[in-house]
Amino acid sequence: MANENHVASRHIIWQMKIPEIVLDMYLNHVRVLPSWKHSFPAYVHPVIRGVVELAPNKTQIITETSEYVFAFDERTTFVPDAAELVRTGILEVHHNNVLVLRLSISPPDSNELGKSWVARGIEKFKDGEWVAELTELLSQLVSYETEQEKKEEALRQNELKAVAELKEKLSNLSPVTTEKPPWFQRLWGRSGTGN
Repeated sequence: MANENHVASRHIIWQMKIPEIVLDMYLNHVRVLPSWKHSFPAYVHPVIRGVVELAPNKTQIITETSEYVFAFDERTTFVPDAAELVRTGILEVHHNNVLVLRLSISPPDSNELGKSWVARGIEKFKDGEWVAELTELLSQLVSYETEQEKKEEALRQNELKAVAELKEKLSNLSPVTTEKPPWFQRLWGRSGTGN
């Protein structure tokens, strides 16, 4: 009976798309947040209080309510049956210093084009409030980035409009004609080529 509950809970995890949500969160947000915090702080949602790259592929995120550590480990393994090297990975999520999720992941199959990594298995899962928190955080990050992109685009459009208006004003100005100053005319006249 306990084994049936375990299998059922794993099925629910896949139905809730927790592996896809966590993988999306890591690949499209978490791993770039340290550099964004430094180079593009306007793109980092205010709910993110702190971001620290603890090591290559290991990032700590501190939110208003929690601390998360995402750790990604990529491996190349020789598979004797296929007689080839295969790339695989493990993505771990720690919530408040407790391992809550370990996913086995790999590059996509040919029918999964457009993805860089795909969740293949759940090695560890500990249910808790972190699931709802990360799901909500992902939603907030996506909408915040979209909002920032729209603001940037509006700013670019305003700048382009201002440049176009300036060009228009400059093109409507009559050309400036300059007369030779009297001393230049006198100098020119003395050289014998003028009057």
